[in-house]
Amino acid sequence: MKSGMSAVAAVAMLCTVASASARAAEDDAIDCSSTPFVFSGDGYFVDCVRYEANARKDGASGESQSDIINVTSNEREMFLTLVSIRLTSTGLHMRYQNLRENTRDFFSGVELQDWNGIGYQSGYDTAEFTSSISGTPSRCIAVQRYLNPAFGGFKRHVIGMGCAAGGLDAVYTALQQMRAPGD
Repeated sequence: MKSGMSAVAAVAMLCTVASASARAAEDDAIDCSSTPFVFSGDGYFVDCVRYEANARKDGASGESQSDIINVTSNEREMFLTLVSIRLTSTGLHMRYQNLRENTRDFFSGVELQDWNGIGYQSGYDTAEFTSSISGTPSRCIAVQRYLNPAFGGFKRHVIGMGCAAGGLDAVYTALQQMRAPGD
């Protein structure tokens, strides 16, 4: 990918979707060791961000915490972004949505062309698609898993997207080096 595809650009794109807050990503950057993610690869830039918010629905309220990890190769030809959303209120839960719906909702600025759901891979519901990222034609994956079932829904949702200018091997390699909730 062109040098425009940086960790900051990918996190900024995700933060626009994942948070209604207008705060800049740099203001919420955290040490990745305080997140539920562990990335063990060499030759990557790794950034983490946390957002905390009050969640309300049908008279129930509580806290939600979203941790975001963004992994970008040193050459910036690929990135992988994962989000872990956790609800802490006993009265709140997330309803299941299929991967395509969630990818469209979380990454609304990304066109999902040539969508191909490929089923479960490494514990994630996975799909491949093409898109233009920072003006570069890219091959991408979308992944998700739901955890902690409660009250007909879930308390934790992990969703992510990774793209590369060439083949998807670099994205799948980065995903294999990631430990996320549910691993």
